[in-house]
Amino acid sequence: MRKHSIIAAVAILGGFAPIAHAQNVIPTHWASISRPGGEGVLRAGSGWDAGSTPSNVITLVDGVFAPESQQWNDGSYWWDETQTVSPFQTTLQLDASYTFNRLVLQADNNDDYLIEYWTGSAWQTAFTAGAVGGYGLTTRDSGTLASFTTDRFRFTGLNGDQYYAMSEFQAFGVPEAGTWALMIIGFGGVGCAMRQRSAKLKIA
Repeated sequence: MRKHSIIAAVAILGGFAPIAHAQNVIPTHWASISRPGGEGVLRAGSGWDAGSTPSNVITLVDGVFAPESQQWNDGSYWWDETQTVSPFQTTLQLDASYTFNRLVLQADNNDDYLIEYWTGSAWQTAFTAGAVGGYGLTTRDSGTLASFTTDRFRFTGLNGDQYYAMSEFQAFGVPEAGTWALMIIGFGGVGCAMRQRSAKLKIA
């Protein structure tokens, strides 16, 4: 009986599981990115020329992490704040407002990165991805946050050596009420299927 019950549960939940999980909204819902000019320039004699690639802001939103500990200015969106406006802030505009409860940023390990969201009238701190040990591009995960709704994010590099790099940003949307309703219906269907199967086996 257990085997058939499990099969029934998988069959019914199969249609609901994909939408029941929070998803990274950014790759398919970002609309524009605004930032000051001047990124992708190294200081004279920095020693970071070898392995460096041109700064590419699209790496921030493409849904792909760089290999962990990759050189900070290789395959990333990077800048030297001593040669740009300060603070050098980047704003990511989404195509609509979404509700989030988890953020992930892959960025240069030895700096802090402030991630803010727009409330409709002011910027509010969502997550500060602090400096960590190791080397190069390193991932920081906010874990579960209090849910907030926004249509844009702002990034600011802080502290460190004023060489900053971000290689991937992910923001996980909270399932909408309709999704939760479908998931509950799915679980209800599993319960019904299990009860019906059990009743049939008893009659037989």
